[in-house]
Amino acid sequence: MTAKMRRYLLALSFAFLCGGSMTPAISDESQPLLNKDLFSIGVGLSSNSINDDDNDEDDEVGFQFFVAYDLIEVNLMEGVNSAIELGLMDYGFKRDSTGVWGTYTVDGIISGDLGWLARAGLDIGDDSGLMVGAGLSYISNERTELRFEYVARDEGDSLQFNYLYHL
Repeated sequence: MTAKMRRYLLALSFAFLCGGSMTPAISDESQPLLNKDLFSIGVGLSSNSINDDDNDEDDEVGFQFFVAYDLIEVNLMEGVNSAIELGLMDYGFKRDSTGVWGTYTVDGIISGDLGWLARAGLDIGDDSGLMVGAGLSYISNERTELRFEYVARDEGDSLQFNYLYHL
């Protein structure tokens, strides 16, 4: 694990620890600020490419870890769910290529266990800038979901396969 990735993981962990420790101080004692049942954790593999004609690097396989929090109060319309997702991605390139990202995600059901999702947000790291994506999801049971997504960033694109576990 590179020093840069350790710094990102440390910053992400610190942010979550601070947020969790402040919950009782800023909320009513009988009601927590964040509901633990609305959290999800995920992992994924991705095929990444750089949008630079001068770059001689080939497509690479990378991985990511992420957390999500369902925003049950911010559903845009009936059947459309909202969430905030934060993650750390290693793009897999020979150069130090990691990034922290955050997106606002919406999803819904197409039919049965098959769903759709779309995201928009920011990537901060080696590929800083805007990111947007869309894909399909398959709800394998009440707690697990498989996702197949295409995500475009300012400097690179990725085709992703993600596993999401609802706590």
